[in-house]
Amino acid sequence: MGAIKKGRYAGKANSAFGVKWFYKPSLGKVVGRLPGVLRKSEKVLARNEAIRKAPPASACEGKPWDEFVACLAEHM
Repeated sequence: MGAIKKGRYAGKANSAFGVKWFYKPSLGKVVGRLPGVLRKSEKVLARNEAIRKAPPASACEGKPWDEFVACLAEHM
C-alpha cells in the first residue's frame, strides 16, 4: 500500500442519493451524512502510516474488523 494522502476518501453510501443513512440513538431518529473520511492532520497521517508499516498490522491482515482490532491491541 502507498502512503496516505490528505483529502476526502470515499465511503460506502447506502442510498441512491450518495448519502449514508443510519439510526442515531442519542437523537432517537435516522440521520444522513455524506460517507467518507477527511484526513487532514499531520499527526493522524503519521500515526496511520506507522501502524500500516508495523508488523502487527500485517500479522492481523485479512481478519474481520472486530478480530483485526483485537489482534492489533494484543500485538501493540
